[in-house]
Amino acid sequence: MNSTDVVVQPRQSNTWGALSLDHVYEFMGGMNLAVRNITGKDPDAYLSDYRNRNNMKMQELKEAVGVESRTTILNPTYIKEKMKGGASAASEVAQTVTNTYGWNVMKPAAIDKELWDNIYDVYVKDEYKLNVKDFFEKQNPAALQEVTAVMMETARKGYWKASPEQLSNIAKLHTDLVRQFGPSGSGFTGDNAKLQQFIASQVDAQTAANYNKELKQMKQATLDGEATKGGMVLKKQSSDAVQGAQEEQNSLNGGLIAGIVLVAFVVMLLILKKKRKK
Repeated sequence: MNSTDVVVQPRQSNTWGALSLDHVYEFMGGMNLAVRNITGKDPDAYLSDYRNRNNMKMQELKEAVGVESRTTILNPTYIKEKMKGGASAASEVAQTVTNTYGWNVMKPAAIDKELWDNIYDVYVKDEYKLNVKDFFEKQNPAALQEVTAVMMETARKGYWKASPEQLSNIAKLHTDLVRQFGPSGSGFTGDNAKLQQFIASQVDAQTAANYNKELKQMKQATLDGEATKGGMVLKKQSSDAVQGAQEEQNSLNGGLIAGIVLVAFVVMLLILKKKRKK
């Protein structure tokens, strides 16, 4: 690994790309991160594109990310068709945005500010007037919560230099979704107290208070659920213990009876033996 200059990922299918499949940033990106941490150098990264056997080529990672983003999550025609897919389609958009953040962590040079600005324009400002907010609210509000949470986390970590206006608008959209539908309790905001605090810091005091209240209620409900579950487990364990004790007692009783029968049998043999001698 000390002499690694290039990381290459083969690509043979049109069904996935650098952004749409999380395994790409996990494996290819993970290797890139390992090399950078060990050598101090950021290796070049390419996709070895075998999709067209008559035109095989090497595609630089940043180019692959740019092409895929412009033809999918930033493409109004693609988005219109995707919106016909319902909740699962909304989840796929959220996953792609999450994968974009993944690349930001693994190979920051592959994701530029412009990409995050474009994602903001399409999914927060609704640049193409596609009513994306209405789509997410009807089909899968948790997915849009995730998209906005990922954007805020990317900015919080310093990977995206978002403007104060952008942060304010994203935080407002996120907190509005939480107010209407409740916190999803999963993904980026589920257990990320620092992100929750960052989001709250970007909205007015009343909105922040309501947001924190929703989060507190979610956490309390989770604790109550775990306590109930724990009680059920304890009850079952107690029941099992009682049943085990009963089985043990039954076993002891059975052994005692068998012992008595054996002693009686021996006594009978001795009596019969004495009678024969007489």
